[in-house]
Amino acid sequence: MTVHEKALVTVLACQALFALIALPLALRKVKPNPVYGFRTRSTLGDEALWYEVNARFGGVQLVASALGAVAAFLLFRPGFLPAAAVIPASLVVLVVPAAVAGLAAAARLR
Repeated sequence: MTVHEKALVTVLACQALFALIALPLALRKVKPNPVYGFRTRSTLGDEALWYEVNARFGGVQLVASALGAVAAFLLFRPGFLPAAAVIPASLVVLVVPAAVAGLAAAARLR
């Protein structure tokens, strides 16, 4: 298995996991709790705000996970990136979509 194939499999598995974690949040199925969700003093103190912010976070994370998977398919084709660039590109494809989802939830919180 090449480094490109390993990166593709790893990133796709992580994006699928992120999507599975985000789905219950997007569907408003997760009650306020100290472990799972977009937790702040404001969201934990206001149930309506909890569901609104977490639905936004979950929805954006689902879209971000799908876009991250598409980016992985495009970037990790054999020969597209040099082998030395695959790991940094993998980190970007994993971190940027999650960060965008977090920023979108924080913006909704305001």
